[in-house]
Amino acid sequence: MNKLLRFTFASIILLGLQTCTSLEENPEAFLTSDQFYQTQSDAIAAVNAVYQPLNASGQTIYNSLFQIGMDIASDEALPGPRARNANVRAFAVLSHATTNDRVDEIWRQHYAAINRANIAIEKIPAIDFDATLRTRLVNEAKFLRALYYFNLVRLYGGVPLILQEPTNLSKDKVQVARATADEVYRQIIADLKDAEALPASYPKSDLGRATGGAAKSLLVRVYLTRKDWDNAITKAAEVIDGPYGYDLFANFADVFNKANNNGKEHIFSAQFKSNTNGRGNSLGSRGTPTGIPGIDGGDADIPTTQLYPLYSTEDKRRDVTFFTSLVGSNGKTYTFTPHFRKYYDPAVNPNTGDSGINFPIIRFADVLLEYAEALNEKSGPTAEAYTALNRVRTRAGLQPLSNLSQSEFREAVYHERRLEFVYEHQRWFDLVRTGRLVQNLKAVGKTNVQEKHYLYPIPQREIDLNPNLEQNPGW
Repeated sequence: MNKLLRFTFASIILLGLQTCTSLEENPEAFLTSDQFYQTQSDAIAAVNAVYQPLNASGQTIYNSLFQIGMDIASDEALPGPRARNANVRAFAVLSHATTNDRVDEIWRQHYAAINRANIAIEKIPAIDFDATLRTRLVNEAKFLRALYYFNLVRLYGGVPLILQEPTNLSKDKVQVARATADEVYRQIIADLKDAEALPASYPKSDLGRATGGAAKSLLVRVYLTRKDWDNAITKAAEVIDGPYGYDLFANFADVFNKANNNGKEHIFSAQFKSNTNGRGNSLGSRGTPTGIPGIDGGDADIPTTQLYPLYSTEDKRRDVTFFTSLVGSNGKTYTFTPHFRKYYDPAVNPNTGDSGINFPIIRFADVLLEYAEALNEKSGPTAEAYTALNRVRTRAGLQPLSNLSQSEFREAVYHERRLEFVYEHQRWFDLVRTGRLVQNLKAVGKTNVQEKHYLYPIPQREIDLNPNLEQNPGW
């Protein structure tokens, strides 16, 4: 299992790395970038460092930060009894301010990652080693830069578009104005088009790296967000019919079985490993209740009361997504209201925050549902759209759908996505891109929601430091 490097997060600063050839290595020392980019091993280590923010320990992007910033802010989740931090609880009622530390952390961690990608993209081409590997590493960094910018532009709108290493801290280097959202998207698409040339697969030692299929799949999501139905359809078909071997697992539970990490449904995942002294997937703890002997549950977030009843008893996803009972170390069964289950790894009890289950950033079910959505938006529910949607439904144990109008099919896809991707940081983005955020949050009692919440505020700290940044409307 690949692991990511550990570094201090800092926004738009000079990055130094120690030579490292494996995603599992953990350098402690730092060198300046001029000292560092000399060998093939240096280049590999530099790109490994661009992956690291995906699964770093603590409250980081896919290791609880998005859960706080999006899941509990949506109609999917609420803070649990052990989520006592005021900044966290503010997201749940849409009262977070420009000074909220999570708003700031999401911004800073993404730009720290982008800075690493920029340096790798700039420096690696000048290193003398195998040309094929050199090109691959640059394209991996471009894929990751695109992913990080895609997150930012969906959350904040147009953001500073920084594509080179800041060689000094002069104002023109660090006080950068916001690009338009269109400009950011053009760069994302350009990076992903280059990344389409990545390999279709990797040997076991390199599992977890971005592939050409991951680049195409992320392009599908980008085009869908842009309502570019034609390109979304084209890229989704290339993923579905391409040489990547993607397919749904026969059983939904297999998606969240760590024995299947990086399996046929996992297109791109944040890599986690259990028994690593707190460096596993902390979502395994956040969704687990407290008060059960031998299980150290975090109870930090719980489903909204409206979510669990959406599943029919026939839906095989329900009992994988949630649990309502656990057996303690004393042999007694404890029952409780529904809690999130997907990342619960019983093998690491009592340290539930050390889950070894990868976080699926992109999986094949997503591509199928995006394909169905794009086809329907372009031409109504075609035969191909029904096939894609019903593959996901059939795996869940549900009857296939047919004879729907375009609007009925649209709602069916929205509903399927809601049931399929709970606790996968998809719901907020889905509500925003389809214009349903305000109505859906009000329906679950989050009445503070306003039109301004379609975008996060630019962190006040950034506004104070950079007079060229304009705040988002309403903030």
